[in-house]
Amino acid sequence: MLPLLSLLLVLLLVAINNACAHEREINIGGLIDGSSQLGKEQEIAMKMAIQDVNLLCSNCSTKLTLHLRDSHGNAAQATSSATDLINGVKVEAFLGNLALPQAALVSDINNCSTETPFLLLSPTAVALPQVPSPNLIQVANDISVHMQFIAAIVGQFKWRKVTAIYQQKNSFDLNNGIITLLSDSLQVVDATIEQHVAFPPISPLGSPGFNIEQELAKLRNNTNRVFIFVQSSLELAICLFRKATQMGMMETGYVWIVSDEIASLLDSVDPSVFFSMQGVIGYKTNFIDTSDTFRTFKLKFCQNYGAIYPQDRNSNPSIFALRAYDATWVIGKALHNQQGNVMSQVLLQNILLSNFNGLSGNISFRNGELAQTPTFQIINVIGKSYNEIASWSPTLGFSKKIPRQIDHGSNPAIDFGNDMAELGPIYWPGGQLTVPRGWDLNMVKPLRIGVPACGAFHQFVNVTLVQNGTEVTGFSIHVFKAALKYLPYPLPHVLVPFYGDYDEMVQQIHLKGLDAAVGDINILEERYHWAEFSQPYVKSGIALVVPTKPDDTKETWMFMHVFEAKMWIIIPSFSLFIGFVVWLIEHGENPEFGDGSFSQQIGTVFWFSFSVLFFQQKESLKNNLSKVVLAPWFFLVMVLTANFTAALTSKLTVSQIVPAAKDFETLRRENAVIGCNRRSFTCSYLENVLHIKPENIKHIRSIDDNPEAFQKGIIEGAIFVTAHANVFLAKYCKGYATTGPTFTFGGLGFAFPKHAPIVLDFSRAILKAIEIGEVEKIEREMLSSFNYSASATINSDSPILGLRPFAGLFYICGGAALIALLLTVLPLVKNRWSLSYTQEALKIRGVFSLLFLLLNRSSSGPNLQQLKQNSDAKSDDHVETRAP
Repeated sequence: MLPLLSLLLVLLLVAINNACAHEREINIGGLIDGSSQLGKEQEIAMKMAIQDVNLLCSNCSTKLTLHLRDSHGNAAQATSSATDLINGVKVEAFLGNLALPQAALVSDINNCSTETPFLLLSPTAVALPQVPSPNLIQVANDISVHMQFIAAIVGQFKWRKVTAIYQQKNSFDLNNGIITLLSDSLQVVDATIEQHVAFPPISPLGSPGFNIEQELAKLRNNTNRVFIFVQSSLELAICLFRKATQMGMMETGYVWIVSDEIASLLDSVDPSVFFSMQGVIGYKTNFIDTSDTFRTFKLKFCQNYGAIYPQDRNSNPSIFALRAYDATWVIGKALHNQQGNVMSQVLLQNILLSNFNGLSGNISFRNGELAQTPTFQIINVIGKSYNEIASWSPTLGFSKKIPRQIDHGSNPAIDFGNDMAELGPIYWPGGQLTVPRGWDLNMVKPLRIGVPACGAFHQFVNVTLVQNGTEVTGFSIHVFKAALKYLPYPLPHVLVPFYGDYDEMVQQIHLKGLDAAVGDINILEERYHWAEFSQPYVKSGIALVVPTKPDDTKETWMFMHVFEAKMWIIIPSFSLFIGFVVWLIEHGENPEFGDGSFSQQIGTVFWFSFSVLFFQQKESLKNNLSKVVLAPWFFLVMVLTANFTAALTSKLTVSQIVPAAKDFETLRRENAVIGCNRRSFTCSYLENVLHIKPENIKHIRSIDDNPEAFQKGIIEGAIFVTAHANVFLAKYCKGYATTGPTFTFGGLGFAFPKHAPIVLDFSRAILKAIEIGEVEKIEREMLSSFNYSASATINSDSPILGLRPFAGLFYICGGAALIALLLTVLPLVKNRWSLSYTQEALKIRGVFSLLFLLLNRSSSGPNLQQLKQNSDAKSDDHVETRAP
């Protein structure tokens, strides 16, 4: 019996050995950075995933074996370890925290560009300049989404400049490309990167404190106070925040924003770390942490982590641990779909076709990276932890709700908005609840503000030497000081005289030679290449000033220019019509109108029509109807006379002067010499825009040199900025005037560095000074210091009187005369004439004779009778001629 049992036991062992011989072991390579919190979590997650995959596929013929290597944060070690795993261990797939350029190099060196799949566990997915190999798969979201979120935060709080901080982990990091992405995203919200600072890797055995302190000291001396961790390890951030706290850079006015790579790991740090991070805001990738699957994973993860790293504190696995776990499952599922037939090309294809819901979210790939669009939780460090204050999606913007239950592969059904105004309080560094402005001028050195020392118009900026240095006064300086009163903060500054031209002074702002420039600086498009400008405090343009001379030709016929030409036709025509109507009414009853021959009657009509214009008529009126006609006409004549007298008096009072030259085109055509301020842009404007020959451009040093140049005939015109022209005409108001069109420009303003936050505040301060009338008061005081009379601008002639102001009176007069005419003529036609009599009169005298006979009804009885007898005689003759 015992031999039989022994034989059965041997047969059983042989069967077990045969079964194990058929089970194939598949090697998976893994690479971590064991010196970082990120690497430790990835190590635990990958080991747990291998166990779960093998447990689930216990009946399969394959078994996954994880060969893990630790690079200790060394790029060379990481490359060497990856090469050993591919060539030495012959792994079927590789996953680990390798940068994409580094993975591409390892893949090319080992000739596995189309064979071994690389699943890269970097915090963000970046793009290479060239198209990467299809076997390089990044289990992360596109970094451009991260940059969009940072830009959204910056734009939301209206910060204009930021400082980007990143860690130069190795030579394979694409930091320059990341900075470019951030810069492009910030341009959308009208912001820019003022400075970017790179920190070296932190060695576990080294002390990075001195280098961090040195770099932070440089940042503290700048004006910008918005610091963004674009790419950095948690370990560097902890060291940096501790040093920043010691240096007073975590106080009121500072802004610190940390990336997903840091914020997602804050659940694993010691509470003492939060003490040096008070007020920091950050963002972390959202995932579902309420499911039973996650709770089970979290429990096992914390147990395993505590067993391996008992000295560390860890409460929750981060998104990076979840992705490492899911990436391992991607390989396990792909192998399971191959039914144990391990072929690299088929394995890679199955990995790329993966589509399942993992712990970190939906796992599917597009363009070599995760296809799912992430949602970020915005956190605010306060006390011994942090608060989740909002959520953000690249497609839906900000939301006060924190999405928990998300249908992976689709956008969360949450009411996202674009405004964080109602998202509750944010505690900024120093305990401040109001949003920091993002910059600070409380520097060791005050701002060096340049002022033009060689300007032609000292009324705007006047630099004088005094015992203790220089004194700067003038209209522009007074406006600057007025605006300072309305700034919401003090502005320590010193005015520095600049002895170059205006363009050079503005360029010095770009070259860091000056911090700003104040004066009568014209806002020009080309100067925007070097600086930004405040709101203009005075309108500006280009005006031509020329000498004046009397206009003798206009004085000779000046009275003709009071009325329009058609008025000189309408007035006498209307007066003649009124005179004719009055004559018609008065002719039969008034001998003063009815005596005389036909030609004398015509003369009477014309003389009465002319004399009535001056109220000098001698004829008396007998008929009331005539008085009704003349009454409105007298009123109209009185109004016309009063207006004519006033307009003519005005023209006689103001001397009629004309410009010596009409405009720029006239001067250019005559090759006349034009003067301009030698340090102003007007000289180049004359040559390049108005096409004045260089030899016809005369540089003038000072405003007082222009009159002498005019008198000596050196120049025939002078070009000024309109504000300067007003000063010149106020000082020399006789004999000069502006003429021709005025070319408008941007105005006079103050220059600041490009994207300087102070520009907006200073513009508001200038607008405040303008609105309350302070700038106008300063300008009025400047001009009142001269004997300033009326404006010396040559305008067109005074407005000429036309028909429109008097049209109503003309209608009344014309209507009254027309009614009177009808009342007079219609009864005569009805009572005095028959058709034959009318025809006979037309045969003898024509129309005019008929009219004369009609009007001469009272004294023409014999004539009419004679005409009638003649008519009857002719009728008898006709009858006798026709008799047979």
